[in-house]
This record gives sequence, structure tokens and C-alpha cells, in this order.
Amino acid sequence: MMTEPETVQQSEDGEITPELLMIMSAAISAYLGKNVRIRRARFISAEGPSSWSQQGRVSIQSSHTFSINK
Repeated sequence: MMTEPETVQQSEDGEITPELLMIMSAAISAYLGKNVRIRRARFISAEGPSSWSQQGRVSIQSSHTFSINK
């Protein structure tokens, strides 16, 4: 019989639990190979990003220009 793995849930009041912060910190540290400090974390709405925020990200990302020095 297979059991489902435990998941860290959002608390009733929409707060990120200390356990979730520890998991996020450990995952980021493992990926980057150095200790990290999470300064701010928040849940994104269940409906996904708004069209305003999505367009803002597109605008910022498209403004980055890369120059190749030869």
C-alpha cells in the first residue's frame, strides 16, 4: 500500500510556516551551493499572475540587453 508524501500546507491565515521557509532555504542552498537568507516570501494567488504583473515582467525581461565583447 502506497502512502502519499507529507506536504507543507499554507496556514489558515495565509501565512508561510517556518517549516516551509526551512525547506525553501535548504533547496535554494543546495542549488546554489552556499548558504542563503530568505528575506521575504509570499504565496501567489491561486488564479495565477495578473495580466498587469505578467506584462511588467515581460517588459523588464525584454529591456535587458546583452553585449558580446570580442
